Amino acid sequence: MATRRLVRLFFGLGPWLALELVALRPAAAAGPPCRPCAGVRVEDPRRLLEELAAQPRLEGEARLYVSWPVALDASNPGVKAKAVAATGAIPWLRLLFRTPAPLTSHLERLEEELAAASAAARAAGSRGHLQILWRPEPPPPPEEFAREYSFLVKRAAVAVTGSLPSARVISQPLPAEPDLLAALYAEEVAAYLDGVAFQAVSARRLTPALEALRELDPGKPVVLDALPFPEEPFDILAEAARRAVSGVAVTLFDLAASPDAPLAPLKLLAREFQGDLSFDPYSTPTGDLEAWSFVRGEDLGLRVVVRGPRGAGAWKLTFSDRQLRNAARVDPATGEARDLFGVIRTRDGLELELGSPDPVTLLRFERLTASEREGIEGLEEEVTVVSERQLPVEEILRRLQAFEDAQSRRLRTYRAINTSHLRFQIGTGGQYIETTFRGPFFFRQGEGFDWAWQEFYVNGVKWRSKSVPEIPLIQPEKAAALPVEITFSKEYRYRLRGTDTVRGRDCWVVDFAPAVAVEPGNTLYQGTVWVDRQIYARVQTRAVQLGLEGNVLSNDETIAFSPVDASGQPAPWEPRSYFLPLRLVGQQIWSILSTTTVVEREILLTAVEINPTDFEERRQAVLDSELTMVRDTDLGLRYLVVDKETGRRVLQEKLDLKRRFVVAGIYQDESQDFPIPLAGMNWLWFDWRGTGTQANVFFAGALTTIAVTNPNFLGSKFDVGFDIFALAFAGTDRVFRDGREIDEEDVEVINPNLDFKVGRPFGNFFKLDFQYQLGFANFSRDDDTSADFVLPSDHLNHTFSLTGRYNRKGYRFRVGASHTLRDEWEPWGLPGSADFDPEDDRYTRWGLAIGKTWHMPNFLKFGAELEYVDGSHLDRFSKYEFGFFSDIRVHGYQSDKVRAEKAWAAHLAYGFDIGQLFRLDLVGDAAWATDEAARLDQEFLAGVGLVGTVVGPWRTVLNLDLGAAVAGPDDGFSFFLAVLKLFR
Repeated sequence: MATRRLVRLFFGLGPWLALELVALRPAAAAGPPCRPCAGVRVEDPRRLLEELAAQPRLEGEARLYVSWPVALDASNPGVKAKAVAATGAIPWLRLLFRTPAPLTSHLERLEEELAAASAAARAAGSRGHLQILWRPEPPPPPEEFAREYSFLVKRAAVAVTGSLPSARVISQPLPAEPDLLAALYAEEVAAYLDGVAFQAVSARRLTPALEALRELDPGKPVVLDALPFPEEPFDILAEAARRAVSGVAVTLFDLAASPDAPLAPLKLLAREFQGDLSFDPYSTPTGDLEAWSFVRGEDLGLRVVVRGPRGAGAWKLTFSDRQLRNAARVDPATGEARDLFGVIRTRDGLELELGSPDPVTLLRFERLTASEREGIEGLEEEVTVVSERQLPVEEILRRLQAFEDAQSRRLRTYRAINTSHLRFQIGTGGQYIETTFRGPFFFRQGEGFDWAWQEFYVNGVKWRSKSVPEIPLIQPEKAAALPVEITFSKEYRYRLRGTDTVRGRDCWVVDFAPAVAVEPGNTLYQGTVWVDRQIYARVQTRAVQLGLEGNVLSNDETIAFSPVDASGQPAPWEPRSYFLPLRLVGQQIWSILSTTTVVEREILLTAVEINPTDFEERRQAVLDSELTMVRDTDLGLRYLVVDKETGRRVLQEKLDLKRRFVVAGIYQDESQDFPIPLAGMNWLWFDWRGTGTQANVFFAGALTTIAVTNPNFLGSKFDVGFDIFALAFAGTDRVFRDGREIDEEDVEVINPNLDFKVGRPFGNFFKLDFQYQLGFANFSRDDDTSADFVLPSDHLNHTFSLTGRYNRKGYRFRVGASHTLRDEWEPWGLPGSADFDPEDDRYTRWGLAIGKTWHMPNFLKFGAELEYVDGSHLDRFSKYEFGFFSDIRVHGYQSDKVRAEKAWAAHLAYGFDIGQLFRLDLVGDAAWATDEAARLDQEFLAGVGLVGTVVGPWRTVLNLDLGAAVAGPDDGFSFFLAVLKLFR
């Protein structure tokens, strides 16, 4: 008895088990809302319209697919598609692509067919199905088919779903060959297909292909395209049921050989088997007859297709499910259900006898309510499966690509005003040089952009010359492929991290990274894209470029996309708006002459106009002007220069990476008897003689500096270089002790040096630099030096230093240390002085700093930095100083007045411009100095400064730096004026 009760319980639970299987299917792999599903394939659907529209009509979720070929030419498929949809049938457009292989060599023709396919998708309507058929002449070699066809599928899927997001994309009928499926799926087509169609073959031949597909893409709906229309029309029900049980979602029947075949069986199938149905083997009748039972998830009602021998007097059916009731037989002609009598309920199930059955008969059953069920314990009244749909990342990317493809077909051109800020970090306390370019921006779909530099600003001060100077275009290399673009290449792998709210939008968060290790010179990106969960527009992208070499060590950028209308005004977040990258913020790290230069970028697009009718006229007017212009090319930005012979703009064939300019200046603080003048010529090469080597020479009479660096030494990530510094006149080194200067210990010093440098970036934001400096220290007496004072011995300094710098999102962190060996170190100083220590022949210094600068609209900025320095065995000539050219800057302090063995320092800067005529930066410096010899214990030093910038005549830039000491031992001032003359 226990065994029998267990069997009854098992079979009683069958329908609910089937329902759970339906509910637990992955949402992304869900098939059509019918089972079994069927349709017809015809050459012209118009001949079916009358019968499709006749009673009984197709209503609700009834699915009868009508498939016909659509040539991708100038013909309009909309009339046929709308007529089919009006009958309640589902338009199934077989899109015939004829672009020959290789497709990438015939992209222009392919684009024409894709545009026609997009139009066909719109005509198909909200329930339309699009089948991608490729019929090139000549056919491609078999070994190339998978690669070429997969490219077509992906490109076409994006195009048609961009026009009709609800469209279902189906493959062409494929041979039932597992190897071919494997080849196609190796090209990553899974996310672009809503169904895979197979050619009609026997069940024996189809089974291996179905098993292979389940391994490659579990749950993917299968289409059988197409079976011959059977001689007995209602055999369609049995054939469709048989195929559904084997794993086929939709079975198409070919009407080519049976033009007069009736559609009544297909309409009956569509009406009776609509909704969420699943094959129910537990409720299938037993016996010698063929039968297939399908349970409906909505009410657990049963639909049973039975096929038996023709001419049989009666059929006897036995069901093991005792919950069945209200048996009815469906009239194939009218679709009406007629109750069956003589149903016998037994201990083990239900029995009924059909008299005069049709060769294929359709039955309906209802089920007992909970109060009517007996003998089944522990069965829940309702099975509920609740879960939020989690899309696979491939489907998210496909929808994003479809959205952007649809926009690209509407967005032919746009113009805007491009404002680009480049902020070069220099010095301490948030000191930056900011250059700003602003002017008309013209974008053409598929051709990049042209940009004119109409206005130029230096630190917020407007350039007064008629022409904007052509600066060297230092830029990262173009990436080999961009992430989530419509390229369908395999350079990237994607991972769905989850969801997040960005800029007020609910987003999918998708991380991307190169699929394989990036080799230098073949740059790719790594980062994150935020995709709107409602409309699948790109909300934000953040990416770091990998594999860079040469001048640019790092490129990190975040792009914000915003919806606008045709006039550029803010628009709702909906598909009909235009989503443009209106703001980019980023950071680049340049290796310039072995120095890490941080460049913060901000690009803004304003005054946008979409598809303006006078786009070409306005663009041509700018091209005909004298404005400096650049164009986006496959190699990066290039200047558009005027050809002397034709007078028309042409791309500059080769980047001009050399510049020359005149520098003149004057400096004074209280340590000097008179201002020190400085004037000279500077030559700068970013690519000396085409070798990639950077070189700089500055000659100003008594001062000469030479620097040479290879930023990509022997093709590696190392930069290797050297520089020379030589100043022909001596500076006076003074001593401050007990609050006063000790004139009798003044020493004049000359310190030329030669530096060898090696640097290497690690990751995208950190760089490590090693330097060896060979310096010569020459000492001589000053006019006030005491005759008893013994001068230090002239000697060579061998200094080895290691510095690490980390820069990201405007934050900067520096840590470094150096160790110096003096080759000769003899006693020096006044007799009896304790200044000399023989162990000071070698000394060590170390320190760290952290800072951040905040840039605000209208050229406002605020910067802050905190630093700490320390050392061991530091003496008078190796301690830290606080002047203009010293280790730690305190405005107003002379370089040699206060020394410290260790110190803390803080720097603040606030900058603004006055009417775009004058730039002012208010600077405050503070330091807490400790030095045993000078009897300083956390001595507070403070100074304030005023830094100004003016654009002068004759293409000159004037920079002024005034400083005044306001706390501590010094009460002096400093003054520096520099004039830079640029040459075009």
